[in-house]
Amino acid sequence: MKKGILFAGLLLSLSIVFFGCIKNTPYVTTVNSSMSATIGSYDFVAATTFPGIYSSQVDDTATTLVITGTSSDINYPKDKIQLTVTKFTGVTGTFSIVQGLASAYYLHSGVYFVATGGIVSITQITSNQISGYFSFADTTALSVTNGIFTVGRP
Repeated sequence: MKKGILFAGLLLSLSIVFFGCIKNTPYVTTVNSSMSATIGSYDFVAATTFPGIYSSQVDDTATTLVITGTSSDINYPKDKIQLTVTKFTGVTGTFSIVQGLASAYYLHSGVYFVATGGIVSITQITSNQISGYFSFADTTALSVTNGIFTVGRP
């Protein structure tokens, strides 16, 4: 009799555990990645924008955040803007290109326009996205202004 009650209690306990578990459904959050900027009189709008985090082999504590936007223009489908924040620590801030805290370039028709001055600013970091703005210029007087981006958090 004691074995029967013990067996029934064990069976009831296992049933509660088995049927009482919450079924794990994936938590999917969609981030509408975007990047746009004004380049002279041309409005750059990215078709795809994606982030990347890379570990430094020089400094074990540093990571580099790279944000790339590729053109949506059918006439210039290979154009892109790439922003880099060196020693990214996961916090918001404004990062100077002149001081070497950030870098940027614009690729147009196979020609790289590398920033010699400007900023990359990260204004918001949430659990699933990074947002901010940027502007830069190169030595040829090319100006990239009014740049904004939103990407999923890598």
